[in-house]
Amino acid sequence: MRRKYRLICLLFCFLLLLGCGDAEPEQTDPRSVLPRNERDASDFTVEDGFVRYPGALLGVDVSSHQEEIDWEKVRQAGVEFAILQLGYRGYTEGALHLDERYAQNLKGARQAGLQVGVYFFSQALSVEEAEEEADFVLQTLGGTALDFPVFYDWEEVKSGRSGGQLSLAITDYTKAFCDKISAGGYKTGVYFNQLYGSCYLRLEELGEYVFWLAEYRDAMTYPYDAAIWQFTSAGNVDGIQTRADVNLYFPEGT
Repeated sequence: MRRKYRLICLLFCFLLLLGCGDAEPEQTDPRSVLPRNERDASDFTVEDGFVRYPGALLGVDVSSHQEEIDWEKVRQAGVEFAILQLGYRGYTEGALHLDERYAQNLKGARQAGLQVGVYFFSQALSVEEAEEEADFVLQTLGGTALDFPVFYDWEEVKSGRSGGQLSLAITDYTKAFCDKISAGGYKTGVYFNQLYGSCYLRLEELGEYVFWLAEYRDAMTYPYDAAIWQFTSAGNVDGIQTRADVNLYFPEGT
């Protein structure tokens, strides 16, 4: 009797497995692996023209377009970190350039007591060009210690060589750049806005890098989490003569 019962159970399991094999596999959204933004929009406040969030640090990102910067005044205005443009690829001829104020800004921000990271403005049209940009960054840094990551900033310039080049290939350029920077001993990240993050970047393949999001509003409402949030490109920061990009950095746990 027990043997007959075991045979019946085995036959039932076999038929069940056959049925499971015919079933359609459940489809999973690849972005479900990304951490969600769980910050309550009501916890963001605006004080003295800057968005604030409990535990977050205030920062700026600058390039030679901001001209001469008085970093002591920037620090006194409450800014705690700066992400500096190290260099860029020209949007017409495609040559690599060092930002003409990079060394000056690095020295000034450090002397004022700010934490520092860098970014490279890319116009790469191939994986090879992205790797060339990473080599340029590593050579320029020469082992310089950074507090924040090296960020990859690919943007379309419609009137230049990148015009009409928006595609999922940007993900491949990003990975090529970031992987080479990581191999050089630096933490790395990717800068993107809502359009690029939603349409042109396979974010689920970039989750190992630090996300830096551009979303211009008074609360960060993007569905996926980002360590740094650029909340305006028109900030009025004492010590900076022009309008400036202003950011919040969310340390782990905030």
